[in-house]
Amino acid sequence: MIERLNQISLNDFIELSCGNYACLLSDDKSASESKLKEIASKLTIEYRSIVNPSGMKTVIMDKEDIVKERAKLLSLRICQTLAALGFYDDVRQVLGQLNVDIRNMSDEQLISKLDYLLHSAIFEQKRNEERRGEEHEGNKATPEQIRSSFDTEIAFLMTFFKMNIDSRVINAAIYANIVHQAEIEIANKKRST
Repeated sequence: MIERLNQISLNDFIELSCGNYACLLSDDKSASESKLKEIASKLTIEYRSIVNPSGMKTVIMDKEDIVKERAKLLSLRICQTLAALGFYDDVRQVLGQLNVDIRNMSDEQLISKLDYLLHSAIFEQKRNEERRGEEHEGNKATPEQIRSSFDTEIAFLMTFFKMNIDSRVINAAIYANIVHQAEIEIANKKRST
């Protein structure tokens, strides 16, 4: 089974990008669909990391924001449970770690503040999920669009570097590095003009 980007041909990587996970398997091997999706995701991330390292940093930062939102919401729900059980000192400690100013608040004010924070966090999370959903709705390319995009990119690279790129021979890791190198050279040419 293919597990590294340098083990898959560009042609098979394009098929993988179109959703054909079977190209990850050797003739005599089989794997669950969830395992194949996991490997496909890993290879796609590896490819994108090579082609556009700064873009991957943005993706990672977005994922980090999602985790932070969920952690904050979970912490506030735990605080709500602790308050219902009368553990106000523990609530104050957790809210203090969340950088919430709770000095000189009575228990009733603390509960009110906690309710406000919880409702705000839920609203913010829903709003951000809707925004992310809208961003991703337009990003779903069809297999034909994916293949066409790769064809266009390959044609550009062959013209730019004056070389032949055979998608059945070149592996996806080398191709990703060629794309990245072209972007660097184009950026350098833009700066020098």
